[in-house]
Amino acid sequence: MMGIGFTKKVLLIDEETSFLRLVSAELQKEDERINVIPASSTSEALNLLDNEDFDAIVSSRRIQEIEGIKLLNEVRKKKEMEIPFVILSRQREKEFVLKALKQGANRILEKENEDKNNIILSCKILAETLKQEIQSYENKKELEHHRKEFNRNFKIYDI
Repeated sequence: MMGIGFTKKVLLIDEETSFLRLVSAELQKEDERINVIPASSTSEALNLLDNEDFDAIVSSRRIQEIEGIKLLNEVRKKKEMEIPFVILSRQREKEFVLKALKQGANRILEKENEDKNNIILSCKILAETLKQEIQSYENKKELEHHRKEFNRNFKIYDI
C-alpha cells in the first residue's frame, strides 16, 4: 500500500495523554512505517502543522480549546492540499458524522475509552484506515502532478 520503506508522519491529537501514548505505541506496532507525532492540545497541533509536514491527521472529536470539526476547518484553511483527516469520536451521532464529512473529514471512527483490548483492536482498524487514506491522498497528488506535466507539455486544440 504505502510506498515501501517510506515513513508516514501522522499527527495524533487528544487531550488524554495515556490515550495518546497507547495509541501511538499500538499504531507503530501495527506498521513501523507509521511515525506518530502526538499533540495534547489544538494549539500544540496547529504549531506542529505550521512547522512540519504530515501525511495524515487523527483528532479526537473534542479537545481542550476547540472541537475537532473546528480544528479540521483550521487545517483545511492552512493547507492547500486535502491531507487525510480522521476524527475519533465516542458518539456516532448522525448529525455530527454528516457535518464532519461535509466539512472535509475523510473518516469518523469510534474512539474506545475504557478497555485496553478494545483500544488495541481499534488501532488495527485505524492503522488500516490511515494506510488507505494516505495511499488515496498520494494517488491524487501524483495524478495532479501528471495532469500539470501533461498540460505543460501538450497544447490541446479545439477542433
